[in-house]
Amino acid sequence: METINSRLAFVRELRLRKSQALLLYLISTPGRFHRNEMITQLLWDGPDETKAANSFRQAVRQIRLEANDVMSLALITRNATIGFEMPDNRPIEAALAAQIGSSVRDGDALQDVRAYLSILDALLGVSTPFDSWLAFARAQTLKKVQEVLDAMIAGGDNKAARWAAQSSFELEPHNEIAVRFIMRDLWQSGAATRAIATYNELYAYLDQFFDQEPEAETIDLLAAIKLDPEGQRSNMAGGPVKPRITLEVVEEKEPSNKSHDASLQAVLTSDLRMRLGRFREWEIQPNDTETPPFLSIKCKLHSIEDARYLSVDVHRSDPSTVVWSEMIESPNADWTRKVRMLVVNIANALSVVVSHRKHHDTNASVYDKWLESQTLIGTWQLQDEEEAIRLLQEVTDAAPDFGPAHAELAGVLNVRHILRPGTRHTEDAMLLALDHALEAVASDPMDTRAHRVLAWCYCHSGKFDMAEFHFEQSLLLNPQSAMTLASAALGFAFSGNTTRAQELIDEVADLPRTMEPFHLIYLAASNFLCGNPEIAAEQCAQGQGLMSTVGGWHAAALMHTGQPEAARARLNSYVAEIAGQWCGQGTPDGRAVIDWFASCFPLRSEAVRQDLHATLLSVYAQS
Repeated sequence: METINSRLAFVRELRLRKSQALLLYLISTPGRFHRNEMITQLLWDGPDETKAANSFRQAVRQIRLEANDVMSLALITRNATIGFEMPDNRPIEAALAAQIGSSVRDGDALQDVRAYLSILDALLGVSTPFDSWLAFARAQTLKKVQEVLDAMIAGGDNKAARWAAQSSFELEPHNEIAVRFIMRDLWQSGAATRAIATYNELYAYLDQFFDQEPEAETIDLLAAIKLDPEGQRSNMAGGPVKPRITLEVVEEKEPSNKSHDASLQAVLTSDLRMRLGRFREWEIQPNDTETPPFLSIKCKLHSIEDARYLSVDVHRSDPSTVVWSEMIESPNADWTRKVRMLVVNIANALSVVVSHRKHHDTNASVYDKWLESQTLIGTWQLQDEEEAIRLLQEVTDAAPDFGPAHAELAGVLNVRHILRPGTRHTEDAMLLALDHALEAVASDPMDTRAHRVLAWCYCHSGKFDMAEFHFEQSLLLNPQSAMTLASAALGFAFSGNTTRAQELIDEVADLPRTMEPFHLIYLAASNFLCGNPEIAAEQCAQGQGLMSTVGGWHAAALMHTGQPEAARARLNSYVAEIAGQWCGQGTPDGRAVIDWFASCFPLRSEAVRQDLHATLLSVYAQS
């Protein structure tokens, strides 16, 4: 019987790195079959597709030649797909975690985990797309294994807990649950000096790799050990564990009506939420949670003539009870400095100490440009898009390692032709967008936005298998994001995978309170392509005017629901709307608008595009 250890040993024995990478990917996801085209794009991401296909066949042949009978039979190729079938088809991280749980106190229980992580590290550099998967696989494996180890630490078996804590500390030296157990265990054993040394190791590691201090509970435990090294005056619990304060950070629904205020308010609120989420002294709750938070932080942008002010109010569960309030002048300028002081002031208001430590924040002026670009992108207006591109280019030039700017720039480049009716998505724009998206993923392989944007770049490049791969990565990284779900649903619909698209549409339906208005248009197009024209028509009606493509989907959906008169009226109004925004050559008559609309989308099936085009032409012919 093949074990995880024997499979990993065989991976190491293969002579070619690409063969190692191929087999590792397959045994990590047993029971799943992948298109050959996706595998070649994942591992051989060069421009020569014929050479990549030949290399793929060579790698498969090498694996078969060097494999034993069991491994060879487990490697299955059929219908232009490849997969690895074993009696236990759990993902490898789940199998490793289960193995840990069933091997309590076994000194070699972590051997397979170490071997797997070692191979993941050794294969870095095979290709840029594969590197992003390696980072994700490492993070998922550690997460699953640590969940099992944390449960063992919390269990009643001290010997098993001691082994689990030491194993957890070995895998991740910043795991404070394990560190606190080890410190208490050493303290109770009369080794207070070693307990303090363990804390110092943790502190140094957090300082070097995360620029953070230990959690308050860990600091309290250290203080208890120093005050009573012999443990004679203490219960050795390190003081009572204080429940963390729960916070929500929300924006008021109605900022002033000044241009861009709503978008800027959303951007500033999101940035404050992100920064507060870095601290372990409190817990940031999702805005739609059923359990009310202890405190609510509400942000509202005010405009008085040409000046802007951001009010930040801290409320208890009763909205009429204000704990603390502050007004920030010109939040769109020097925001990095102002928000840093804001976080400290909020902490002081809550009687929580936030130390002034060194920061790795992006340069303040660069960050201001980044925030301004986010505000402009949110308006979906042509002139704002041009300014956003200019700002993002300046940010990526000044801070080339700032991945979010690369991701947003790629995203804007991907929709330029939609914001410019009458134009097409050019080859140069596609290549530039792909380059920035790859930079974003390389900067942070765990950023769901980077994978989402890269997926769209691959859609536009016609590499739909790679697009689906990165959409799935983005969903795994943030499965509760309405933006990620709606975007991936549309991506899968464009790719022709309507089954997966429908699954995601259904998931988004369970998150109505977190949806943005423009998500409706993503869902409308997805529903149309999934064969739900009634729902698509309803969603288009709700989202009229949100994007330059709404009218086209709406008219087609009405036609497919047997409403030719309504479809004709909607198409006529859509043509008039787009004529006023036309950036292309020639007269924007109905046929020109329909030709442009049908060309906008990266559809895998030309038959689907032609059907969409023909539907709208049939409506236009009746005008």
